[in-house]
Amino acid sequence: MADEEGEARPRSGAPPPRDSGGEGAPVGPGGPRVVRIVKSESGYGFNVRGQVSEGGQLRSINGELYAPLQHVSAVLGGGAADRAGVRKGDRILEV
Repeated sequence: MADEEGEARPRSGAPPPRDSGGEGAPVGPGGPRVVRIVKSESGYGFNVRGQVSEGGQLRSINGELYAPLQHVSAVLGGGAADRAGVRKGDRILEV
């Protein structure tokens, strides 16, 4: 995932996944990060919204081609996603 200001980079530079049972992902200076969300009894604790493609199926971001991005529209406070460091507005690059 990347925050709204973050730019997409190849996955090879991504940090190791964070477990949602921990203290949450550190807040960095933008850019993609990998999070691991463990489903709790109340679910994953976030909502996703889709983005409609403009002018085609793929979009180039820093030379890499991506399908239209999905973004996190809401995060349940104290939920699994919140504990993993997911924030409203994060863009989902890969699942």
